[in-house]
Amino acid sequence: MKKPQKFRVGRSNTGLGLFATETIEKRELIVEYTGRRITNAKAVEIEWTRSNRYLFELNSKWTIDGSSRRNIARYANHSCKPNAEPDTVRGRMMYRALKRIRPGTEITIDYGEEYVELFFAKHGCKCAECV
Repeated sequence: MKKPQKFRVGRSNTGLGLFATETIEKRELIVEYTGRRITNAKAVEIEWTRSNRYLFELNSKWTIDGSSRRNIARYANHSCKPNAEPDTVRGRMMYRALKRIRPGTEITIDYGEEYVELFFAKHGCKCAECV
């Protein structure tokens, strides 16, 4: 039997976001970042041809193309003070809570300096901490 999800997709200040529907305890796994596995070389090619914002480098060889809307983890927005972080668990990319997340709270991760510079440089970061 599949465990019920403790999150939902909903409207946030920056578009769609991922929100807790139940308390998520510190260090608890939240959601898996899913998609096709592609080589890092292919990911670089895709990045420059279609500006894919959903590429997640898994390791030195593989990247996850999380652009499919079935990848619910893609809705976790950036925050300069996130409440979750990516964690590789048995070759799968998961988001893990950095602290207790209460119901109704948006689940956020730090997208990293390179991503922020590439996509947010023009208008600046719009996360709750920076606005």
